Amino acid sequence: MRKILSFIFLFLVGFLSAQIAQRPNPPKLYNNLSNEFQDFLSTTDAVTLENKLVKFSQETSNQICVVIVDDLNGLEAADYATKIINEWGVGKKGTNNGIVILVKPTGGANGRDLFIAIGYGLEGAIPDLATKRIREDEMYPYLKNGDNYTALDKATDKLMALAKGEINEKDYTRKRDPDSIFKTILLILTGIAFIYIFFFSKNNGGGGGGYTYSGSGRSFSSGGSSFGGGGFGGFGGGGSGGGGSGGKW
Repeated sequence: MRKILSFIFLFLVGFLSAQIAQRPNPPKLYNNLSNEFQDFLSTTDAVTLENKLVKFSQETSNQICVVIVDDLNGLEAADYATKIINEWGVGKKGTNNGIVILVKPTGGANGRDLFIAIGYGLEGAIPDLATKRIREDEMYPYLKNGDNYTALDKATDKLMALAKGEINEKDYTRKRDPDSIFKTILLILTGIAFIYIFFFSKNNGGGGGGYTYSGSGRSFSSGGSSFGGGGFGGFGGGGSGGGGSGGKW
């Protein structure tokens, strides 16, 4: 009996520790739930960002929800952000077009967490590599300097443009991916080498030696698919599979 009770106790502790913050009531799109960083954004900036996100939701039905927390309750940032889409229902039912920007500003340098979770319906327009570029180019430099509003403002600008098709995700990721640049340079050099070998061999009347090039690219895989819930003002509830990307800062 004692073993059974101990097992139940440990199960309940583990279950409770894996919970996320409760959905706000009334619902909001900018949610600072941090006690340590209550001034993560100034009051004016928080209102400005909220109005921006509400307007975007009203105009497109896409929803971007920003959540600031002190603790991930034993979860990975990806799981926590995914649970927010699941349990809060960010996005519109049927189109699954919710986005969550999760920020944990506690933990010190390289211990802070950031994850951008993308709903299933927007994964084509905003693939994982695009969220990685947004984190690295639009957010980390400003977050590290304490300019939190600019980080969120620039990130939401890019997410909105990608969601509306104003930015082509292939162009956005291709021109910024150092691997793509590196591979392009190697391809050009390889072509030059083949031309040189061909003409050198022809001019000398001999057979050209073989030249082999192999390259490996970096792959980016989605953790799964996300399914959003109803419109702003109620969050309709829904499911999520973990699409998006995250890291430390």
